[in-house]
Amino acid sequence: MTERLLIRALKGGKDTKIVTLNGKGITKMPSALSKLPGLKTLDLQNNQIRKVCPEISTLTQFQNLKLREFYCEGNPLFLMKPVNAIQQEDAWSLQEITSRFIMNELEGKSPFIMQAIQRHPQVRNIISQRRKCAICGKYFLTIWLECVEFVPPPKNWKISRNLKLVPLRILICSYKCFNKRGLNLFGIAQV
Repeated sequence: MTERLLIRALKGGKDTKIVTLNGKGITKMPSALSKLPGLKTLDLQNNQIRKVCPEISTLTQFQNLKLREFYCEGNPLFLMKPVNAIQQEDAWSLQEITSRFIMNELEGKSPFIMQAIQRHPQVRNIISQRRKCAICGKYFLTIWLECVEFVPPPKNWKISRNLKLVPLRILICSYKCFNKRGLNLFGIAQV
């Protein structure tokens, strides 16, 4: 049954907009999904899928929102067991230390720093790649921790009623800030 549904979807090619494989007992995402560039809705609820296949990234690219609806509730996709991380002291390079100082001084509108930046375009290029820490609000360049925070989805999203929280990517500047995080924020680690 699942194979027939997938073959029918593949025959539609780029015109296939919706694939529903809800409750079909599948254990992995079909890699053939990557051959459906026009796919807008993917329903894989209530299966036994343990991990997201790499091919799904060509469809989702969540920043570009090619896939508008993705239903995956009822699958054992996430390991719900927290793991303690080894927290190493950060050894920042001189460029990172200087960049953090400059970026945070610019935030305070320091006239001396603002004039110096105008005269040095290479510094402007470097600090244009800055990121803001979700905990302390200060800027950083290269040393950071990738985390996920589970938040309620926006009201205008089309989602399943069962979905209460969605993962949001959060960047944090150091373990010092990581230790100040809230209960709903988790570090991402390879296990």
